[in-house]
Amino acid sequence: MKYNLLQKALIFLPLAILLALTIESEVIDDKAIALFFLLLTALAGILFAVRYLLTTNENERLLQERERRLQEAEHLYQQLQAAHQHLRELDQLKDQFLMTASHELRTPLTSVQGYLALMAQFHDKIPPEKHREYLQKAQRSCEVLVMLLSNVMDASRLEVDADIFPAQFESVPVHDMIQSVMNLIEPRVTQEQRKVHFHIQPHLYVRADTGCLRQVLLNISMNALKYSPLRTPIAFSADVATDSNSNVVISVTDEGKGIAPQDQARVFQRFVRLEGDRLSSIRGSGLGLYISYRLIEAMGGKIRIESKGIPGKGTTFHIQLPMAEVI
Repeated sequence: MKYNLLQKALIFLPLAILLALTIESEVIDDKAIALFFLLLTALAGILFAVRYLLTTNENERLLQERERRLQEAEHLYQQLQAAHQHLRELDQLKDQFLMTASHELRTPLTSVQGYLALMAQFHDKIPPEKHREYLQKAQRSCEVLVMLLSNVMDASRLEVDADIFPAQFESVPVHDMIQSVMNLIEPRVTQEQRKVHFHIQPHLYVRADTGCLRQVLLNISMNALKYSPLRTPIAFSADVATDSNSNVVISVTDEGKGIAPQDQARVFQRFVRLEGDRLSSIRGSGLGLYISYRLIEAMGGKIRIESKGIPGKGTTFHIQLPMAEVI
């Protein structure tokens, strides 16, 4: 407001002075007064010059402000474009997840349904030992189903809360934990005619949440079976970490196609499946390794991949957790 008044004053004041000079020059003939009028004329010129400079400066300021706003608008537009592209990618990933998850969930559900229907229909004709076998297989399929649903629920919780907190830390015997996971995957191991090798140091305990650690090992073991050829072995090993006597490293090794070094960080991201996996008949939700990474991280551990990405050379997942006291 004050700036506008100053500009108007600089416009009209010189005009008023020039008008006064014109009128006085007609009626006054005095050298002193003429000199005074000359000074006033010079002052009017200076005022015009000042006004011109102020106007030029204001125009430059307005142009700079306009340029700044254009840059901000361009930056916002780019952000909106990036957000739009990100949303499209998320929609595609979630569509893919729904397709693959439905397939993953259908397999154990079909198994449970099949065994229960078999027992219901031929109950009197099935020997008692077969009853027990069918119930055990149905139970194992239910446990796989629970693992898959846990992955989905944990992923949803991570999206909202951005964190996972294991329910209870305790001293977990490594040998017993790996054996419990082996019991869950045994039907598939037998069906695929695989050998399982164990190299587990005795009396190793880790500080972990039992349910979370079982979920992680089951996720990784199922991946080892899924991405390696039939009749090839898998191996479980556990030992004290070479770089620290206060940590234990649990490893799961397969003889599959491996994971290229440049892809190893990506497989721990949510909904991510590598290009070759998406084009193959192997299905997956893209959540197992993501959840495993976050659970191990929440338990104060680390998880890493050792692989050269060479078919037949396989992959080893190393899980490092704090050592616990023997109970």
